[in-house]
Amino acid sequence: ANFGEMATVGAAVKEDCDFGKDWLAILKITGTGDAGPGWKTFVPAGALPTVETVQKVDALRTADRNRAFDLTQCVVADVTNAAAYIVRAILQIRSAASACPEPKACAINIMNIISSFAWISQFTSLAVSDCWDKGSQKALCAADISDMVAAVTNGPAAGIATTSDCADLPDPLEEEKHLPMD
Repeated sequence: ANFGEMATVGAAVKEDCDFGKDWLAILKITGTGDAGPGWKTFVPAGALPTVETVQKVDALRTADRNRAFDLTQCVVADVTNAAAYIVRAILQIRSAASACPEPKACAINIMNIISSFAWISQFTSLAVSDCWDKGSQKALCAADISDMVAAVTNGPAAGIATTSDCADLPDPLEEEKHLPMD
């Protein structure tokens, strides 16, 4: 999963961190809203004002639907996930404090803590973009970079953990050393 996330986020960074684009026009928030070249040639002469009105109404409905989706993402996903990762980071810090005499468990816990803080940063950045009515390209870029940091640090932690988690006879005490504490 981490490798897939790194690939996806790599592509997202390329797009979201390109500040030379007019994202508002691309997303049809501003601009002419033209449906494409030559569409008016297919409309009967007397129907043109009606077609333009329908097109504007459709654009407004699409913008309203997109805004409702952003607000839902803001409240349900972004804020909730940021809060959940704060709790997770606290539990991981507690777990790391008790497991750090064990080098392997300590390394896993430290990488998990770093990834949790990176995901806190990602979801906070997404909340900035989704909760604001015009969005924020800089916040999306920050979210993508934070997600990349989280995936890059979580991947090795998961890899190291598999040596004990996937053993023929896993030792439950070893596994508990790199799990968040209750």
